[in-house]
Amino acid sequence: MKHLFIVLFFIVINRGCINKTVTTVDFHSSWDTVRVLKNPHKGWYHHVLDNQIEKYRVKDMALFESFPGMDHLYIRLAWSFLEPKEGHYDWRLIDEIVDDFVPKGYGISFAITSKETGKYPVVGQEKYGVQYATPVWVREAGAKGVVTESEGVCSWSPVWNDPVYLEKLDAFQKAFAERYDGQPWVRYIDIASIGEWGEGHTSNSTKIPPAVAEVKDNLNIFLKHFRKSLLVVTDDLLYYGKPENEVNELYWYAVSNGMTVRDNSPMVDWYLEQNLDTWSVSHPHFYDPLYKTKPIILELQHYGVVKEVGNWIGENGEGVIPAYSYSGADIVRNIIKMMHATYIGFHGYAEEWLTDNPDLSEELANKCGYWYFPVKASFSSVMKPGKNMLSVSWFNKGVAPAYYPYALILHLQNKHTGESLEIQIQDSGNRKWFPDQESVECYSFNLPETLPSGIYELGMKLSFEAEGRHQIIEVGVSENRIIDDFIQLGAFELK
Repeated sequence: MKHLFIVLFFIVINRGCINKTVTTVDFHSSWDTVRVLKNPHKGWYHHVLDNQIEKYRVKDMALFESFPGMDHLYIRLAWSFLEPKEGHYDWRLIDEIVDDFVPKGYGISFAITSKETGKYPVVGQEKYGVQYATPVWVREAGAKGVVTESEGVCSWSPVWNDPVYLEKLDAFQKAFAERYDGQPWVRYIDIASIGEWGEGHTSNSTKIPPAVAEVKDNLNIFLKHFRKSLLVVTDDLLYYGKPENEVNELYWYAVSNGMTVRDNSPMVDWYLEQNLDTWSVSHPHFYDPLYKTKPIILELQHYGVVKEVGNWIGENGEGVIPAYSYSGADIVRNIIKMMHATYIGFHGYAEEWLTDNPDLSEELANKCGYWYFPVKASFSSVMKPGKNMLSVSWFNKGVAPAYYPYALILHLQNKHTGESLEIQIQDSGNRKWFPDQESVECYSFNLPETLPSGIYELGMKLSFEAEGRHQIIEVGVSENRIIDDFIQLGAFELK
């Protein structure tokens, strides 16, 4: 059918052309699979604060700014830091990060947790030797909960659907959403109000899985207040300690309400042992076909731990791990492909990861999310004022589509006078360019009657339009084929 479409296209564009000729440009020889493309809506993210206010701080800003494909910072912080007294909000820890990084072009994502495993100041409050990620005043207001001990640390866990807990959580999330929901630099909001580190499991405390009703009650609070930003659930929140029917119920409840899913367990040694056939991904079916409509988020095991247990060997992780007969880098490549991950995190210090893995960082910056290449372009060698057509076939070497429409902008320049014209096609069709597929698009555009006849050079580019700004969407073509951001297609005659 694709080949038939192309033949029919040639027939259509040849009608009305005086010399019935078509120019076809083949881009294969001009593909550039090495240069790191600087594109929005995909890439690396960096944990900062990470449940405590000094963890994973950026040490070398110049090096950080050289990190290929770094898209956003991921703030994971206990609720008790942000509302130490009921109704008294302290946003300084967040706003310090926002003020430092957003003006530099980075985005921000959030996970505000209700349960931690460390001692103060990992959490915001401690009272009588008990640690509180949920503010202590929530317990004092009557919320039910349990104190458990793990590795010598006593922590309080709320009952996840206790009415008082939900009431106070609702008020906090309302205030948080009023301040941050829909900000153009917010990438997503994790639902982190259940379980250790906000991951939905209770393996370091009660070991009692949250019930379906408890999970839904928490999801509903976020759905109530966050009407603009993307909401994310961890896979553990959906499946921890639950039978398959409950897992399916929660999964479909989340995704049918517009949420996407993240996995925080890849490269954890236990998951490698149990799920090596799926590269440590425990529930690969969570992500396919979800990835076709929502971005998937991948969080690797803490990089320091991965190295400590011997699962990352040599520069760029290319050394083979004896226990698994694969290199760490190959495992990560396969995780990204299996999950169709758009956002990827190494969960460590940026300087350490980048120094250890300079080449892999560039490779994966391109591979995650979308990675577009033009294959061929065809257009009439002779055009007339009015309707004309351009056929372009695109190939996506990434692991996911893009989730925003990108415009196709055509650039025409008269070779004799230098006069130029830009024509915008609002939607290039890019959201349906899926991984490892060639997609043929037929673009119709109008040339004005007032445009002088002559020979014109034709170029094209992809662009994202937001808030009155244009951002170029880079594609994998050699830079010598690009002039002023436009991929050069060739010349045509206007008669």
